[in-house]
Amino acid sequence: MAATAVALWGASPVTNGSQALSQIQKAAQAAPERPEILWLHLRLCTEVPGCEPQPIEARLRKLDPDNGAVWIGPLARAQARGDARAEAQILDMMSQAADFNIYWTTTVARLTPAVSRMPIATSTAQAVPTPLTNAMNVTIGWLSALAIPALRPVTAACDEQDVREPETRVRCERVAKALQNSDTALVEGLGLGLAQRLAIPDSAAAMQVTDKIQTLRHQNQAAGAVVAAQVEKEKFSEQMLKLMDQLKKEQDVSRAILRWAGQPLTP
Repeated sequence: MAATAVALWGASPVTNGSQALSQIQKAAQAAPERPEILWLHLRLCTEVPGCEPQPIEARLRKLDPDNGAVWIGPLARAQARGDARAEAQILDMMSQAADFNIYWTTTVARLTPAVSRMPIATSTAQAVPTPLTNAMNVTIGWLSALAIPALRPVTAACDEQDVREPETRVRCERVAKALQNSDTALVEGLGLGLAQRLAIPDSAAAMQVTDKIQTLRHQNQAAGAVVAAQVEKEKFSEQMLKLMDQLKKEQDVSRAILRWAGQPLTP
């Protein structure tokens, strides 16, 4: 059901949004203890008009209370109605989070095999069919498209004007730490970028953040180059999915790939 939602949404979010939401809702009802399915249900709900995300958010907060991502929806709604007090309170809750996870590798590992058996994985004519590789790319692209808009309220709450206020600055510094403790490079990079903006220029802290940014960028790009260079793409994709099922962070998967290829972990 979740894989069907991927296929529907990937084919046409505007046309198939309601159908995709229906499929992911069924998947969430069948597996109420899987936070990655709830997260997808929540993200699709926010994209489809008429869907009420609050009950889904409540279930996800109960299931994963230390995850700062569960406060994105309330933060966005406070901003939309111009409620500065509520925005500050929600940002404070978010600043107390231990991490900021969107269940990246778990979702890719579990959905890709099912997506590979759907027409979307073989829709592009190729000399050597690579349905598993195509399905992984489709799933990753879909997750990215859902995640990027979700992060905008955090960026807006900690823009240059807002962080001039001391209490907001402290909250945003803590949020930046939670973002850096994410299970995907996309969110960690956002946290590092925020930390870089908040750091005193040319300070030791600023230089440390810069080093982390360069290392993260290097690992992403170098691991991506290793993946792209593989001749037996399906075999390598299968091994990557096994890694993703074992390792809960996308960054750990990248490091494992680099170690396997004998590549350095630092620039």
